[in-house]
Amino acid sequence: MIEWDDKYSVGISTIDEEHKQLIGIINKAIAARQHIDNSKEITEILNEMTNYAQTHFALEEAYMVRFNYPDYEHHRKEHQGFSIETMAFLDSASKGDSKLVCEILEHLKKWLVHHVQGTDRKYVHCFKEHGLK
Repeated sequence: MIEWDDKYSVGISTIDEEHKQLIGIINKAIAARQHIDNSKEITEILNEMTNYAQTHFALEEAYMVRFNYPDYEHHRKEHQGFSIETMAFLDSASKGDSKLVCEILEHLKKWLVHHVQGTDRKYVHCFKEHGLK
């Protein structure tokens, strides 16, 4: 299981709280990997991922637009890529792919490392400059 650590923090409380939700989703995928018949769990995780992405990405992107964040388009495209991959996972889940949970887990872990700890850190200065804490 993954526990929240300051290395995942962007230092903006609302965004950190949402990133904690992502870690919760990752932990559900880790737990689902241990179960033999996990198709219902996988679908629930994917639905939660979809809802999380819609809410979280909308928040970040609204701040980016409001603060005139210069790398908005690139960041938005990464969000779109995540959503597209999540929809592909949902499609595979509907077809009964039993090994899907490992792929989902890898996808989420990569997202946590590359996007949350990388791409998201790029907007921190801009957001804080506009008063977010």
